[in-house]
Amino acid sequence: AERQAHAQERARGGRSGRPVRKMTEQRSDADDSGSYIGAQQERSDGGSFPASGTRGSGGNGRAALDGSKDADPGDVVIEGMDGDDGSWSWRKFAGFVGPGFLMCIGYIDPGNFESDLQAGVLFGYKLLWVLLWATLCGLYIQALSVRLALATGWHLARCMRDEYPTPVRYALWVVTELAIIASDVPEVIGTALALKLIFGLSTVVGVAVTSLSTLVFLGLQSFGVRKLEAFMGVLVGIMSVCFVAQVGMLEGGDAAQVVTGIVVPIIPDGKALFIAISLLGAVVMPHNLFLHSALVLSRSFKLGEKPLREALKYNVAESALALTICLFINFAIVIVAAQAIANANFIDPTGERKQEIVDRPLQNTPDMLRDVLGGAAKSLFAAALLASGQSSTITGTYAGQFVMEGFLEIRINPVLRAFLTRSAAMVPSLLVVIIAGDEYAEYLIILSSVILFFQLPFALIPLVKFCGSPQIMGAMVISKNTLRATYVLTGVIVLANMVLIVQMIDDSGAVDGSTGGVILGLFVAIMSLAYCAAILALAMRPVTQNLIPQVSKRLRPEGTG
Repeated sequence: AERQAHAQERARGGRSGRPVRKMTEQRSDADDSGSYIGAQQERSDGGSFPASGTRGSGGNGRAALDGSKDADPGDVVIEGMDGDDGSWSWRKFAGFVGPGFLMCIGYIDPGNFESDLQAGVLFGYKLLWVLLWATLCGLYIQALSVRLALATGWHLARCMRDEYPTPVRYALWVVTELAIIASDVPEVIGTALALKLIFGLSTVVGVAVTSLSTLVFLGLQSFGVRKLEAFMGVLVGIMSVCFVAQVGMLEGGDAAQVVTGIVVPIIPDGKALFIAISLLGAVVMPHNLFLHSALVLSRSFKLGEKPLREALKYNVAESALALTICLFINFAIVIVAAQAIANANFIDPTGERKQEIVDRPLQNTPDMLRDVLGGAAKSLFAAALLASGQSSTITGTYAGQFVMEGFLEIRINPVLRAFLTRSAAMVPSLLVVIIAGDEYAEYLIILSSVILFFQLPFALIPLVKFCGSPQIMGAMVISKNTLRATYVLTGVIVLANMVLIVQMIDDSGAVDGSTGGVILGLFVAIMSLAYCAAILALAMRPVTQNLIPQVSKRLRPEGTG
């Protein structure tokens, strides 16, 4: 009887086996038609959930279905979405500004810094076009995550929970959590190196100090989503100012070469292909798909097909603005590295110092900038690196919350969540720094990149399949031609990531003619086949959910005709 009751509760959208949460509904006397995306959700213990865990992560999706007109107290309420002719409104656009600036942090984290510096030092401006197209691809993929959230009222992890059998769901959750932890490793290393540059702290002490980031997150959480978004915007602004100032310090340079590097696709050699794929992989981050699809649900407005399509337009425009800023930051990093290495006045006949910069760019580039541009350039680089590390920590914690709530229906204290994720990233960082020294710290960033590349298809493929499924998206499904183009793009990204992983294994030299090398090679081959089989199974599996009733109520709520 209890199992039957739980099954009935789940069929109604509730949480099986957990206390049912009450929905507080307050109807407005001013207007009884339509419904709002947000609805205040109360726990059985009397507490309330913040905006980050209401509609998408709450698991039941009732906030988008029950006709409640109240938004979550932490939400941003946007009025008048259904009352105009669809013309552009800066007032409404301002209401949607925020989620994109949290999402865009993944495009300018310390891992991106490293790839950009390597590209600039080795190939000058020749790979700028890769950054342009990678950012455009990233914008399109982020737009898909926004579309999914607006159509269903659920974020990506929540949609995946009901789609896959329990063993598959847990496996997807594990690889996603590993990716989030891996994405935190560059933040730990980057922040520690920035503290070393600014305050002279040892890398070991710097890694330990990064645990205090959880306190920063605790403080920001208490001020609400708007304050958090504003803070992230400030950090993005700091990075922009730092690198624009460094570009202004450069002497010489050729604007025509910069333009050529942006518009003309050139891959000089195999090493350039490796760096180009690294740039692509560093831009398209898997946890961003979960994060962005949840953040857009913090905006509350009256439901209906027209308001939802308007919201899609404003969210995509806001994402485009944020990613354009990030694109110029990445451009600036490459340009500074390329021009600084060209203007370097040190004698390096063997290329040893240049190779040190390539191998450990975050540690050795600041000294090069100091020699070429002066001490201020080194300080600006350190400030930008610190801002990048701290901002990435916060967004990674948010993504982890949504992933755990979506896949497992478990919500834990966000500060505890931040501490656990940071601890998992700190342990290998401390061990490597203590045992092998500072010079090997940045190799952890490469290892984390491999893990992120490994996980990307397991987030991207479900997103694409959901957005192309009429039974998931209803009237907001993407067209067949768009779906075909998306499949091609997904295939290119997955293939590029697999090529990069193979290249990294080959460069390591671990797979050789020795007995151990042969055994390792066989193991890698077997794991690669299993990995490809898992991706193929995920891609070929038909979508089984039917969210048409849910989507229809969002597109045509009661009272709107």
